[in-house]
Order: sequence, then structure tokens, then C-alpha cells
Amino acid sequence: MLSLLVNVFAVHPGRTAISTLAVRAPPPAGQLSGEAESTTSERLVELTEEFLDTGTGFYSGLRPELMAEDFVFRGGVVGPLSKTDYCRTMELLGIADAWKLEANAFGFVVDPAEPMTVRFFLRNTGEHVGAWQPWGAVPPIPIKPTPGKTSVVAPTETGRLCFDAEGKVRHFATGLVVGKYEAQQGRGINTNGLGAVLGLFHTVGLGAVGNLALSQTVRDLSNAAADRFEALKIPKTKTNDEDVPGWWRE
Repeated sequence: MLSLLVNVFAVHPGRTAISTLAVRAPPPAGQLSGEAESTTSERLVELTEEFLDTGTGFYSGLRPELMAEDFVFRGGVVGPLSKTDYCRTMELLGIADAWKLEANAFGFVVDPAEPMTVRFFLRNTGEHVGAWQPWGAVPPIPIKPTPGKTSVVAPTETGRLCFDAEGKVRHFATGLVVGKYEAQQGRGINTNGLGAVLGLFHTVGLGAVGNLALSQTVRDLSNAAADRFEALKIPKTKTNDEDVPGWWRE
């Protein structure tokens, strides 16, 4: 079970930008160029939609070219992950191949205090459509779609994308559930109130297995094994401290 790494990731129709005014707020010193200052909120929302639709590795395949070299992912449990580790983890998890998911993102708004940041909400829905083996090469027992356990309806989560001056994604954050009691309000939530990858485990009836990723000890041991035994193809939940881009702070 050391190879069980569940990434609490999460990121379509019905999207509406909150504002189309030019973003002119002064950038943090040394971070944003004059070009970035004048990027419109409309353009930032377009870039956000493009990444969610086509580049996350969760709702579609990966598009590393949309990410800055100093990209950092942070979820509710998983992270920080560098660009290299994020892309490797999403490839190994195989979510885009085994699931057909929709983000149903809405409420896009440019953060007035962080002019290159777009905040939004997500409500993942979709179907388990193919064999899924998210824990790595061992054990070689993929989860296959099972009648009655294929549809996912997840709670509302928050999301955030931060862009650099070239319009590349520098930071992606998600997996932070704000709809904790939506299951009790009749929305049909079937993820035990959890979002992203962890919620998918509950959908297919393996919530207890997925919940192992909530243990710091399990995550630490799994990350160590991922570094030592590449052939096991274990997804990482955290980048080694020395490899996290220097701008990131926790």
C-alpha cells in the first residue's frame, strides 16, 4: 500500500467571467512585467478555461507547454508539486484515460489583490470508463468500471490559477471543498463529501483505500519509494524540498 498516492486534484460549460476590465493593480515587486499589468481579466479567464479544458491531466491530457517552468501545484493534501512531478504524477494516475470528467467550473473572477490570479469554483461530474490503476505498477490489479459505481457527483471546490507575464500557469490550486454538506441538500453527492482524486475512490467503492493518502506517514513512505524504485511507477504527492521552485512558500 506504500504505492498508494491519491492526489487531491480537481479542476466547462456554464462559465461566466465576472469582469472584463483591464487589470491595472500594481504587481508584487520583481514578479510581474508592465505587460502583465495590462493583461485584461477577460484574457486571464480565457487562459484559465483553456488550461482547465485541455491541460490539467485530469479532465483531459496534459499540456506542459501551458505551464511555466517554475510551476507549482498545491491541493488540499497533495503538494507542493513541481512541474516535473505534477506531469509525471498525472500521467501515472491515468485519470484522463480512465475517466471522462467535467469540471463544471463557474464564478471566474480576477483577484483584486493578485492581478494575475483567477479564482473559481468546480463541481466535478463524470463517468468511470476504463481500467484505472492509480497506485502504480504494484499490485497489477486495475479497477474496472462496475455497474452502479461509475458515475461521480462531487461537491463544490475552490480553484485558483496564477499566471506569469507570458500567460503561462505558474500556480494551480484546487481540491479545497467548500460544499461540505451538499450531500445532505439533495445534490446526489457520492464521494463522501470529498473532491478530486480522493472522491473518485469513494465513487468506485474503495474509499477506505483512497483515504490512506490522508496519512502523512503513508505519503512520506510512498514518496520515498517513488524516488528509490522508479520501476514501481508510484505517483508522488510532494516534491522533494530542494526541488520545489524557490518562489513557493508554505
